[in-house]
Amino acid sequence: MAAEHDPEVAGAEASSAATLPDLRQADQDVRRRYRRWVERLVALAPQLGPPERMLVVRLTLWTVAAGAWPPAHTDWLPLLSRAVRALNRNDLPERIEPQVGSLAPVALAVLRSHAPRYEITPETIAFNEASQAVGHLLPAVDSAYVTEYTTLLDTAFGPAVDPAAVLDVASDVVQDDPLADAVWSLAEKGRDVHRHGQLLLHVTGRFSNPALVALEAVGAAEDAPLVGAWADSGSGSGGGSWALVVWRRPDLVVVDARRAIPLWRHYRLTGLVGPRALAAQRGFESAASGNHGPRNLPFELAQQVLLDLGLVGPRPPHCEP
Repeated sequence: MAAEHDPEVAGAEASSAATLPDLRQADQDVRRRYRRWVERLVALAPQLGPPERMLVVRLTLWTVAAGAWPPAHTDWLPLLSRAVRALNRNDLPERIEPQVGSLAPVALAVLRSHAPRYEITPETIAFNEASQAVGHLLPAVDSAYVTEYTTLLDTAFGPAVDPAAVLDVASDVVQDDPLADAVWSLAEKGRDVHRHGQLLLHVTGRFSNPALVALEAVGAAEDAPLVGAWADSGSGSGGGSWALVVWRRPDLVVVDARRAIPLWRHYRLTGLVGPRALAAQRGFESAASGNHGPRNLPFELAQQVLLDLGLVGPRPPHCEP
């Protein structure tokens, strides 16, 4: 076998050289050989020591970046996830925790770039399983090591492996902030969204039914103990409709201001039905509705959740563009 087509030789060279072999122009047999080599490495990783397990993660990243898989193929994502999960063992010497805690978020950033946040896909599962396995290692992250470990990867993975982006992924995993994840997921869906404090989201735009948009935002953060979301069609200028949806399991409070007098509604969600499921159904019909008297008046539960959110009223704030 020619050296340039030998995965083990190429991997050793990549670890000390400034370039990766270009496999995109290699014939299918060569690319297949590299893919099988990574599969064998990942299968062996749990039996290896800490430095070798780190090397498996790096070799997997390098091989993907070199083009062993066609661009449209993502079957390397579960392999990378497994390699990252193998880092989580009880045999890590304290002296290498910064290295492991810096390599893991590099791989997580690559996985994150392929995983939608709002829906559950195989790519999302690969990221979630890896992040749950190594999340406790990430506080040891060191920016200098991140910069080292992202070398050779930027051409293939682009902004996903920018060191600042990698550190952001590490921070997101460590903080486990449902609202921060919601902002990302809603932005992926094309929503113009920002955050107010720790508990509130604000989606702006033009909506025929702002209550459904606010429900979608709350659904994106439904794992939070308490979350509220406005959907605002220019209410700050005095003419647009708006809605506020608040979720505190199992209660969903909706203030719908498509007309001059807002309507207040309460739904109790039980079982597997949460705000995200309702948003996917594009309606509130499957939720049990609570009766609190005239709907043009706030009820006690609604007033209490507004207080818990730090609000004196339901109207969205005016935010400068």
